[in-house]
Amino acid sequence: MMEDRCSHPQRHVLKMEGEGTAAVACDSCAMFAILPKVAGSFTCSNCMLIALLQDKVQQLEERVATLQRIRELELFLEATEHTVSTKEETGDSPEKEASSPTQEPDIWRNVTQRSRRPRVRSDCLEIHNRFEVLSPSMEDEEQTPFEDLSLITVDQVYEDEQQNQSSGNVQATLERTAHGRTPTRPKRRRVVVIGDSLLRGTEAVICGPDKMSREVCCLPGAKIQDVTERLQGIIKPTDKYPFLLVHVGINDTASNSLQRIKRDYEALGRKLKQLNAQIVISSVLPVERRGPGREGKIVEVNNWLRKWCKQERFGFLDHGLQFLKDGLLASDGLHLTTVGRNVFAKNLRNLIRRALN
Repeated sequence: MMEDRCSHPQRHVLKMEGEGTAAVACDSCAMFAILPKVAGSFTCSNCMLIALLQDKVQQLEERVATLQRIRELELFLEATEHTVSTKEETGDSPEKEASSPTQEPDIWRNVTQRSRRPRVRSDCLEIHNRFEVLSPSMEDEEQTPFEDLSLITVDQVYEDEQQNQSSGNVQATLERTAHGRTPTRPKRRRVVVIGDSLLRGTEAVICGPDKMSREVCCLPGAKIQDVTERLQGIIKPTDKYPFLLVHVGINDTASNSLQRIKRDYEALGRKLKQLNAQIVISSVLPVERRGPGREGKIVEVNNWLRKWCKQERFGFLDHGLQFLKDGLLASDGLHLTTVGRNVFAKNLRNLIRRALN
């Protein structure tokens, strides 16, 4: 190996005999690096990174200095504004400052606009609603607070749902136009749906529109007497005129006689009247392949329920023979399929919407 010194005093090159490589020293840190040939100048990667970092630091220092100057200007403006507002509160008007003999004429002053006319304040402001004639009177609302649901069929429920969907946007627009703003919604009534195992799986459809005030109480295998005993613990005394939908009776038709079923429904009615709630009784769903005696008993129970609910001023939801269609009843002829459960849940949800609206 033979050492060759270049003319540059801080740069040393060590040439390798028989090879085209050389050890070149960095111009900044004097560290050696093996290069394929001798270059005019050389800076290692570490020194390049240091140079980039120094440029970044310089740029950041300039930005910090700019932000400091902006902050100083903001503080100056805030102090000036505070001084002006203090003078206005103490009564140092621009007119007084202009008449002061010690005032320097070349200094700028912040002059605010003032009205010379004295303000007259009214002690009483009379307001009224010019759309009052369009709203129903309070006497009518007290006489008919809720709709009469003495007999509601499934077809009527679905017709009301289509009308509500078509007229919902129009009604909301009219309310905003009449009151000048979106009206505040009143506190929602509590809705409770209680019954036997046919209610299992209907919670999502029934409680979906309002999960805070709606609930489904499913009692598997429950009979009419079981629902009567559970009512006291479900409906709270603090509930203000809740809506209660009862669907029960399918299990009673399996073993109890028609007279026993009537007595149990009458006992349930006496319990319901003590709750101060809006009551709707759902008809017993039909069954298949359970014998002609049970199918006929269900028809007799529903006919009696329709008359009894009208007599007791309860609402009555008549499902009719809708669930005898193909695909709604399960293979056991008693419970519902997934499609049938969805149809049943929508029937109850649409009835609740009609009652609340």
